[in-house]
Amino acid sequence: YQRRVRGRESRPMEATAPSATAHYSLVSPGAKDDAPAMACTFSPNDGLTGCAITDVEIEPVPLASIVGSVVCFPSWALSFFCLEPKEEAAVLHCGKLTSMEKQPGCHCRSPCGILVNKISTKQRVDDLPTQKVADGNGNPVMVSAVLNYRVSDSKRALMNVQNVHTFVSTNAQATLKQTVGRYSYDQLKSVAETVNEEMRTTLQSLVQCAGIEVNSIRLNDLSYAPEVAASMLKIQQARALIQARELIVEGAVRISQDAVLRLEESDAVQLDAATKAKIVTNILTVTCGESNAVPTVSLQT
Repeated sequence: YQRRVRGRESRPMEATAPSATAHYSLVSPGAKDDAPAMACTFSPNDGLTGCAITDVEIEPVPLASIVGSVVCFPSWALSFFCLEPKEEAAVLHCGKLTSMEKQPGCHCRSPCGILVNKISTKQRVDDLPTQKVADGNGNPVMVSAVLNYRVSDSKRALMNVQNVHTFVSTNAQATLKQTVGRYSYDQLKSVAETVNEEMRTTLQSLVQCAGIEVNSIRLNDLSYAPEVAASMLKIQQARALIQARELIVEGAVRISQDAVLRLEESDAVQLDAATKAKIVTNILTVTCGESNAVPTVSLQT
């Protein structure tokens, strides 16, 4: 696309401050000067990328609908509709949004050309299916999440997107993949709360145009993919074994040092260097060995 401002082709956009909002039009390369252009608004504060969605404005009931309702008086019997608690509706006449009903109960509107779209504002939970994602180290992991959200702006939810729940679910799955791909498996386990908050913030900026409030999105299942699970399990076992050995050796050294110091302080026996080395060796052998120690007595004749 080429950018055109006031019927003339503009120069490439120059960098502006991060808080600025850019307004310009998009037209095809072969468009005439009087051809309509698509207005676009880019703002770093709205959390949206691409053309911002313009909200639908409420308009008066069309005259044709009023006249048709008067002429076809019996059609008023079909003009009633009811709303349950935590349910809202958008009322359209001849394709134009004429009112938003948010109070529960029975409502009556001009029946000719009427269309009532209802939506629930109750809290909704969505179990995102398990997906295979490459983590920050490139290892395939199986991950799923639980999403909690609700409709906070019914007009946006009904008028700005085709199906609000599909819209939220699709964006949530994409957000889950992108966020998990920036962390390693160990990080996803250790900083789960940070990952959850990052996903919630990212998803909220994507679904704000649909009138959705994201309460939380949390990792549910997290495991290595079957093709690498056995290998990664061996790596984890090796790491655990090394850590256990380090802890055992550190404890054995501390025990042997304490034993020698106590024997010297008691003055019960006189220890030379060879005896100390033998005591330390025996303690380390007994403490660090995997099998039970077997005492051996040296007999001299």
